Amino acid sequence: MICANDITIVIPTYGREAVLTDTVQALLALDVRAHSILLIDQTPRHHERSWAMLSQWIESGALRRIHFAPPSIPRAMNLGLLNADTDYVLYLDDDIVPGATIVSSLVATLNALVDVPTCIAGQVLQPGEQVIAFQSWTRSWFPFNSDRQQSVSDVIACNLCVNRKFALSVRGFDENFKGAAFGFESEFARRVIRCGGSIVFAPSVTIRHLRAERGGTRVKGGHLVTWRPHHSVGKYYSAFLGGPLSAVKAVLIQPLRAIRTRHHLKAPWWIPATLCAELLGIFWAFGLILRGRRLLPRVPGG
Repeated sequence: MICANDITIVIPTYGREAVLTDTVQALLALDVRAHSILLIDQTPRHHERSWAMLSQWIESGALRRIHFAPPSIPRAMNLGLLNADTDYVLYLDDDIVPGATIVSSLVATLNALVDVPTCIAGQVLQPGEQVIAFQSWTRSWFPFNSDRQQSVSDVIACNLCVNRKFALSVRGFDENFKGAAFGFESEFARRVIRCGGSIVFAPSVTIRHLRAERGGTRVKGGHLVTWRPHHSVGKYYSAFLGGPLSAVKAVLIQPLRAIRTRHHLKAPWWIPATLCAELLGIFWAFGLILRGRRLLPRVPGG
């Protein structure tokens, strides 16, 4: 039987202060707690108050911390995978409100399934969202605020449980996803399915994602108001991994799609900057493809 002691919570964090300590505090206050909480910290220097709280938890053994630079979302995910010491890893964002029973619900879900899945994709309620009754979805994305447990083919990294051994066998997350790393978790999900794994969406394993305005992927600005390619490179790299047809479609369609927004309609002076970000993202992604994937080394016997 799987129990809470078989789960390590991993929190990748970057540039977050009060919202991070609020997240950790909420997880420590759960009635059923995981084996440990591992903080993968990419923040160069925390504010004094935040660091005082984090230090207290570290000294008491309630929190483990690994610090590294430069920041990288998939690298942080991989470090969590490598340094966890349990059979399961539950990845959570650093700006969430966890459901009161998130750990116990995860344990119950894993034990209730006859064939234990490789991944559990938890429910995510974004700002302004509520739980929705499942319908027959024909779009290319899955609504992670759904209310029905079911098999899925995608995940969202802010609430994702993985079987550590299997995740290592598929060599973790591709560290070629740079900047905001758009699409890195979907690429991981595709490899999981391709290698014989399974993913189950569990609405009882729920969080409310706050999408804090400062820190995280928004450190370098929002994707609508920047010329930097940090928000665009991931989608092109992911498309290039899909082969020539996928690459051509992305290069022809995505730049136009990026400027067909309400924001650009109201502020057309941002169109040149957005197109610049898209073009730089294309060239950056092409360079990443040329040097090959950056996955974890193969595990013995994997």
